[in-house]
Amino acid sequence: MDEKILLVLLRLHRRVSPKKRPELRIYLDSDLDKLVKTIATIREESISAVVAEALELWLQQSQQQEIIEKHNLDELD
Repeated sequence: MDEKILLVLLRLHRRVSPKKRPELRIYLDSDLDKLVKTIATIREESISAVVAEALELWLQQSQQQEIIEKHNLDELD
């Protein structure tokens, strides 16, 4: 994983206590919801873990990296 992404994730993680993690509510099409839940169950992972993994991969994309660099988001406290 890219070092800048790790820094952003670590800084965000430090801002939140382990007991109180931020909640993110998302809405999915029914088919996508079923597929994600089924795969998470097969992998014996939580939906949160699956979504976090997907977001980490999304953050690695060049378009998001450009935004992170342009707005100095790797320096978030």
